[in-house]
Amino acid sequence: MTRTGIAALLLLAAFPSLAGAQVVLSGQTAADFYKSAVTQSPRAVDNGRPSFGWDTRLFIDGNVADHVTALANIRATNVDAVTFDYIAVRITDVTPLGLNFQAGKFDLPFGNLGERRFPRKNLLFGLPSIYEYRTALPDHFTPGADNLVVPERDIIAAAGQGRGMRLLDLGMYHPGAMVFGSAGVLDYAFAVTTGTVSTSSYTTDNYNSDLGKTARVAVTPTTGLTIGGAYSWGAYMQESYPVPGGESPGSYAERAAEADIEFSRGHAVLYGEAVTSTYAVPLTTGDEDLRVFGYYAEGKYTLVPRLYAALRFSGLTFGKIRTGGTDQPWDYDLVEWEGGFGYFIDRDVLLKLVRRETRIRGGSQPKDNLSVIQLVVSY
Repeated sequence: MTRTGIAALLLLAAFPSLAGAQVVLSGQTAADFYKSAVTQSPRAVDNGRPSFGWDTRLFIDGNVADHVTALANIRATNVDAVTFDYIAVRITDVTPLGLNFQAGKFDLPFGNLGERRFPRKNLLFGLPSIYEYRTALPDHFTPGADNLVVPERDIIAAAGQGRGMRLLDLGMYHPGAMVFGSAGVLDYAFAVTTGTVSTSSYTTDNYNSDLGKTARVAVTPTTGLTIGGAYSWGAYMQESYPVPGGESPGSYAERAAEADIEFSRGHAVLYGEAVTSTYAVPLTTGDEDLRVFGYYAEGKYTLVPRLYAALRFSGLTFGKIRTGGTDQPWDYDLVEWEGGFGYFIDRDVLLKLVRRETRIRGGSQPKDNLSVIQLVVSY
């Protein structure tokens, strides 16, 4: 049985009580052909070999009762097992103020990525680098060959290797609970989850004694313009691994703040986001705050009916770490361009041609590129 078929069966099994409910089922499937440069860059795909891939998403909205909805989003790809990214129960209009409540597994209210995380709404191919690129900072440290835990040594050795945490962990799906609502032009949300924006916990288990907290507000002062901001904080390290000084890893927190914008007028639409995050890190010389700043701006312009051009610029800039008596960046800065065209063969059939160029400012593989042809079908 195919992964998509298995996913459909799992979906039905997950919501047996929806048999008599009003259910809306939809989905999208993307088929890709891609070729990246033959490099050891962490942004290289399949070691630079020409490859085919696919990505299927199924969405279900089940209206169980008045103001009660069950939602799910399952994903299957050529490289990942069937995964429930999103599975939650939502209760709307809990109070006369229009407050809503949601519990389960859902995307954090941080940033404005929204449905652009899915192939059909993604203007290009991948996500902005701030959501995909793995930094040099891990969520735990292990003893080296000398049986010593030396975080600064591990971090410096991992610079440019793409082995640690992401600034924003892909879709940022977390188990937890959230309240959200709106008042006029203002939207707001507050979530408590297992994990932070950099460390998505894809099970119900939490690997430290803290919970991630995320608060967001957004305002739409006029049609076509939305400005938002969010703040998230919580422990990010796994408590089952030791750290220098004997402190609990759960006492080391990540604090992240972001601002975002969405603007549309006529045939043009623009999205942008800037994120700054600070990680408290236990070094052998004492605790230190490591900082990173990430950003992206992307836009689309409809050239003629059915045909659009899109361009994205994104990057990461890393702060300093003190090691060996000197200060140096704790990872290599990254700059990335991604551009392409999209053509709607039909309302539900989209063909994309995309090119991505990556520059890592340091290391032995500073350049990388990726060319993609993608066909997306919605149903």
